[in-house]
Amino acid sequence: MDVTENANVTVTFLPSGKRVTVRKGSTILESAQEAGEGIRSICGGKGSCGKCRVVLNKGEVEKNLEAHEKFLKLLGKQILACQSRLLTDAEVFIPVESRLEKQQILSEFVVGEREFNPAIRKEFYEGSFLPEVVSKKGYRLNFSPEIEEGDFTIVLRGNEIIAVEEGDTRDENFGLAVDVGTTTVVGALINLGDGSIVDVRSDYNGQIIYGEEVLSRVEFVRSRKDGLEKINRAIIDTINRLIGEIMGNLSSKRIYDIVIAGNTLMTHFFFKKDIEYLFTTSNPKIERKAFVDYAKNLGINSNPNAMVFGFPSVGKYVGGDIVADILASTILESGDISLLVDLGTNGEIVLGSEGWLISTSVASGPAFEGYEIEHGSRAVEGAIDHVRIKGGNLEYTVIGNTKPASICGSGLIDLLAELFKNGIVDFTGSLQDNERVKDGKFIVAYAEETSTGKDIFLTQNDIDTLIKSKAAVCAGIAVLLKKAGLSVDDITKFYIAGAFGYYINIENSTIIGLFPEFPNAEVVQIGNGSLAGAYMAMTSERKRKIVERIARVFTYFDLSTDPNFMEEYNSALSLPGNPELFPTIYKKYV
Repeated sequence: MDVTENANVTVTFLPSGKRVTVRKGSTILESAQEAGEGIRSICGGKGSCGKCRVVLNKGEVEKNLEAHEKFLKLLGKQILACQSRLLTDAEVFIPVESRLEKQQILSEFVVGEREFNPAIRKEFYEGSFLPEVVSKKGYRLNFSPEIEEGDFTIVLRGNEIIAVEEGDTRDENFGLAVDVGTTTVVGALINLGDGSIVDVRSDYNGQIIYGEEVLSRVEFVRSRKDGLEKINRAIIDTINRLIGEIMGNLSSKRIYDIVIAGNTLMTHFFFKKDIEYLFTTSNPKIERKAFVDYAKNLGINSNPNAMVFGFPSVGKYVGGDIVADILASTILESGDISLLVDLGTNGEIVLGSEGWLISTSVASGPAFEGYEIEHGSRAVEGAIDHVRIKGGNLEYTVIGNTKPASICGSGLIDLLAELFKNGIVDFTGSLQDNERVKDGKFIVAYAEETSTGKDIFLTQNDIDTLIKSKAAVCAGIAVLLKKAGLSVDDITKFYIAGAFGYYINIENSTIIGLFPEFPNAEVVQIGNGSLAGAYMAMTSERKRKIVERIARVFTYFDLSTDPNFMEEYNSALSLPGNPELFPTIYKKYV
């Protein structure tokens, strides 16, 4: 490709109308990132997912033919944004199935145990002299306040004064608890006067334009000198935008404490920490301590002296979000034998009780997030989220109550379970004859029902991918139980954390073999456990100490080379899986 030095082209994106000028030879996806335009790109531009499909209305591009041939049946007149380099000015239309539409973001969370002893407190003094208050109370003051005499409020962290405010501001005493997810960010504004939740806001993680999947962002950071700077800026900008929304007419300087929880990589990106050491060995040494810094150093729009407390990471694949899940579920302080599962691209599994915790992580794959599924997507507007077959008729619900464009993880679980229960898929996962099965595909929604004007279907390959994903999770649970010398009968509490776990149908999840049957367990869907844990650490200094204790007592097992894992995995490659783990389901459906 002949790219003239310093030659530029202009690309316009529809239907948003965003326009950007970039270097000739840039890909359409790179141009979209520069424009802040959202195009789905789970693989981060490697040409392996086929999700960044766009229509070239005007202009010329050079296509990577090998990548396009791979997805030829899907593309039609569309092209792959990440594999098409701009040669001229262009106009690009982003179809609905390729847009980063509004996602169903989980802001609900369950707090297992409430305590109120926050790190921040306020004291009001009427007609007083600040130096006298400092001397009399033995407080520390390390800056020169604008107010020294009159009516004022001091903001204290321990015995340190971090702010002096004119008048009585005790009613404006806030902290911010944040779940920094790979896809979404959720912030809860907490009243530090009484522990109440003032408001909760959420948005996409701004890093998503650099790749939906976290490893795509890792590649972005490691391959560019400014990669970490851009990734860090994206998440800080996201949080500052949430602060602006959540504070409204109130000053953001009234936020004095911030707690964040995220996976290991998200936390490193947030605190702008080098990630290279995480990839130099298969088992990198991680310091299991909380991340702490001043908000002013991180560029967060809050009181400049606010401290940011980040939940500690335990391992490369077990981060602060899982530590927050454990804090929220109170496993470490409970006499119950508990199992906790947090599902995403990796499935984090924790088994424990009072004083002990063992864990593992399984590469369940992103199938339940829609990746590797032909019509799969995240839980975005237009995604089918629940399916039922009743009296031979298929019924579904759609996020946003609109025409469907895709099917998300909770819908995929329901669909596979319903196909199995109704004999349309047998115990090996093979599709059987049915009026909706055409050319080896099960039609979920016909073209006239959809917003894309195309059938939404599940292929045999999709089913095989889903079975492999659920098998990895179930096998991980089974092996962890064996390592602890326990059985499914011993589990008395089963916690399911995260957005995916909150919206799925537990019965259908068990029917397909994602989770074993736990006959004696109470099932608790704790919702956004990461945010719940952040809230608990925000409102209790004692809980912050427990956070670091959780990180210290963790024992992590790597199952990637464990022969027991492969044995359990192979036995789970059917519906529902190992008969010993699913006695009731076998009697009813197999």
